Amino acid sequence: MTHETLVEEIDQAYRRLSAATEELLSAERELAEYVRRIRLENAEAILEAKKERSASLYLDGMLDTDQYRYLQGHRARAELDHQHARREVERLHLIVRLVSPSEGRQG
Repeated sequence: MTHETLVEEIDQAYRRLSAATEELLSAERELAEYVRRIRLENAEAILEAKKERSASLYLDGMLDTDQYRYLQGHRARAELDHQHARREVERLHLIVRLVSPSEGRQG
């Protein structure tokens, strides 16, 4: 693997990591906004629930929707993509350390 090829691969890995990070943050915002909207729309009913457990169960029921499951799935996929991208960057850093002549002579 040439130096230029490695630099290019590292650059691409960082771009993928950046894109995956943005997608993860977007998915988390969408999910949080959905939960916030549901809570706001049903605030009165949640406040009327006498016990914390009842309010929690009530909210869980309101979130038992296809849209919520879709947003959770989207967030989970984004998290997985982010983890893969992060591992790829780590792999390339390891390769750089292994092929770097100055790193091998220190010690």
